[in-house]
Amino acid sequence: MIKKFRIKINGKEYKVEVEEEVLEEGGIAGGDKSRKILERKETKEIVEENKEEGKIIYAPMPAKVIKVACRAGDRVRKGDILIILEAMKMENEIISPFDGVIKEVRAIEGMSISHNEAMVVFE
Repeated sequence: MIKKFRIKINGKEYKVEVEEEVLEEGGIAGGDKSRKILERKETKEIVEENKEEGKIIYAPMPAKVIKVACRAGDRVRKGDILIILEAMKMENEIISPFDGVIKEVRAIEGMSISHNEAMVVFE
């Protein structure tokens, strides 16, 4: 679905068209109300609970993964650092929002990661 907007920047008007991204599950990115999302203000990571996969931590921003401090099978406690991302020359620590066991780590040191890309899956 394409939406049309008129925006004004420094007194000059622009016409833009924006296409909504459709997810594989059929929802619209950023508008899917069917999933349970918890957001922590301290690190702004997004956690989604998926019955088949467990809890998934998503990247809060596009960034470069500079350190992965966990691996599959690790037992972590709330507040433990899982991943360190670098965005706009700043390091951002992604911390565990709860106690749990890591099922899968999808982030790899050195990789570029997109906003809302899955990084860590808990059991």
